[in-house]
Amino acid sequence: MHKILIAHSLYPPHVIGGAEISTQILAQTLDPCYDVKVITVGGHKEGRVRKDSVNGIEILRLPFNNRYWIGDSSRQVSTSDKVLWRVQDIFNIRQYRHIKQYLALTRPVVVHTQNIPGLSLAIWKAAYELKIPVVHTLRDFSLIEPIQISAYSRVYRQISKRYSRMISSVIGISEHILRTHTVMGFFEHASKHVIHNIVENNDNVQDLYADKKVRHDQPLNIGYFGQLTEVKGVHYLIDAVKKLDQKVLGKLFIHGDGPMLHQLQELAESEPRVIFMGKLDKSQVARRMAGMDLTIVPSTWDEPFGRVVIESYQVGTPVYASKVGGMPEILMDAGRFSFAAHSADEISKAILDYYELSELEKNQMKLQCFAHSQSFNEDYLLKEHSNIYEKLIRCGG
Repeated sequence: MHKILIAHSLYPPHVIGGAEISTQILAQTLDPCYDVKVITVGGHKEGRVRKDSVNGIEILRLPFNNRYWIGDSSRQVSTSDKVLWRVQDIFNIRQYRHIKQYLALTRPVVVHTQNIPGLSLAIWKAAYELKIPVVHTLRDFSLIEPIQISAYSRVYRQISKRYSRMISSVIGISEHILRTHTVMGFFEHASKHVIHNIVENNDNVQDLYADKKVRHDQPLNIGYFGQLTEVKGVHYLIDAVKKLDQKVLGKLFIHGDGPMLHQLQELAESEPRVIFMGKLDKSQVARRMAGMDLTIVPSTWDEPFGRVVIESYQVGTPVYASKVGGMPEILMDAGRFSFAAHSADEISKAILDYYELSELEKNQMKLQCFAHSQSFNEDYLLKEHSNIYEKLIRCGG
């Protein structure tokens, strides 16, 4: 059985966002067919590499070997510390030594990197020097703009672009994110692929879908699921709610936390229909989505994928989303279910569009949502990745 090493900045139980969840799903999907190992960064600053196991997969956790650990979400980090962390992370020599020693000892046939902050560009160089082919999945834009300081990002972009020549195959989780990198000159020597993320399809989710009752001629309950940051556009969604009659919109439930929480609460102070639910445990998300009439994704930045769209479809809840990034690629019908970003009026129109559907049309939409979600499954993920790996193995990288 071929050994595949998956590398990512963090790995469960340490989860910041969708990238960690997607990486775990990938590892577990591949595990029956490959000898899968995971290398990541742990919360210990110095000392030995630590090994543990998550769902039967061996996890190698390196010391973070930097000013702080990015998995510590409670830590307040100054701008200067962030910059100094990033400078050290361009090529972290300590991580390079750990990684190269591990690769030389275990000799995986492929190293598959995801997000690499904390591991640094050193992981690409270590694998390249040992003639182990590297596949890289683009899950965000951190190679282009790691932090919002243009001078640093410009320097890092040039360095990461040069290192990306070491990559054998590159995968975008959307055509948009892949094209954004390749037009800038990244991954010159790599074969190019698009493999969308998937979401887990368990019995609980299917039961929630089966039990979901489509409501009609009642004020809508709308859900937002995600971080509360400027680029998520939640302030436009709150403004849209204020524009809608109470017979159309009953409540907006905002599920999530983040730096804009207090600002958004102030914005919604005069609107009792907006309810802040806080951050949900992963196990609660599907149930809450199933209880919504609609999910709205009002992002204003180029979302690489939009996991929340497929998660909502799984339980039969329709989604209207901003026409940004990779979002139009995964909506059932981008022409119908997307709206222009930065516009409360556009969101209001989208909500009204659903409200005015007949009961039959709403029930049909529930069926269509679930059917669409089924194309983002484990079989698809395994087949697409196996094709890339096997070609690299046959060709020797």
